[in-house]
Amino acid sequence: MKKSLAKLLSLTLALLLTFSIALPASAASKPAKVTALESYRIDDDEINLKWKAVSGASVYQIYVYNNGDWKYVGGTKKLRYEVENLASAKQYKFKVRAYKLSGGKKVYGPFSDVLATATEPEEVDDLYASGVYKKTVSLKWRKENRATGYQVYVYSASKGKYVKKASVKTNSATIRDLSTGTNYRFKVRAYFKANGDVYYGEFSDVVAVKTKSSGSSSSGSSAEAVIGSSKAASIALNSAGLKKSQVRDFSCELDVERGVKVYEVDFDYGRYEYSYDIDAYSGKILHKEKERD
Repeated sequence: MKKSLAKLLSLTLALLLTFSIALPASAASKPAKVTALESYRIDDDEINLKWKAVSGASVYQIYVYNNGDWKYVGGTKKLRYEVENLASAKQYKFKVRAYKLSGGKKVYGPFSDVLATATEPEEVDDLYASGVYKKTVSLKWRKENRATGYQVYVYSASKGKYVKKASVKTNSATIRDLSTGTNYRFKVRAYFKANGDVYYGEFSDVVAVKTKSSGSSSSGSSAEAVIGSSKAASIALNSAGLKKSQVRDFSCELDVERGVKVYEVDFDYGRYEYSYDIDAYSGKILHKEKERD
């Protein structure tokens, strides 16, 4: 009797072992659903994602919604992922799932809830004063792709910081109710609205402007307003037929030469060194050199 019972137990154990080995991967327990997916540290061309850990997960897969379909972005063993090479001021949707290895096969868990987020607009460039009057200053800048609007800030000496002066939809603004014969500093940033949130781009370079004194002509002029380093850089690069991303050792500094305010723009490309002197008020190229390094 004991021998029969022992044989029965041995046979049962062998059958269980055989069944567990032959168990298909699809019947193995799946990883849990990825939760708490969110974005952080957003830029104009990248979005960082993070989520909570799933027990037993081997790898997490990230997907983005693009052109009517979900596209695979990449995988990671970490609980965060940096999605790069995105378009600025654009809405994106992401989802993440985990998988684990079972019997040499991947067993996938369910996708997370969809996260809707967006990239920031690009930094405002080429800000300059297009008109300077006694109590008003007109500003213009380069239009940023898909930006919802722009915010204009002016430095307040009494508060010791920049304060918002205007919010506009176009790439120009007229700032009113200023004091005559007074120095002002302006900067602008773009913003983008999506998913009920507002995404702000980087501020432009600061433009310094002095309003006309009470005894001067009332006609508008930008002669007392420097064009700004971004505009000067753009003028030099356009003259050289290059983009800022192509050059090395780029610098742009405001200086005074023989009583004239100029922007000194220097950069290297290939085996050549480029040097420009640009009138700080008119944007005219006063001098340029291209020398072999």
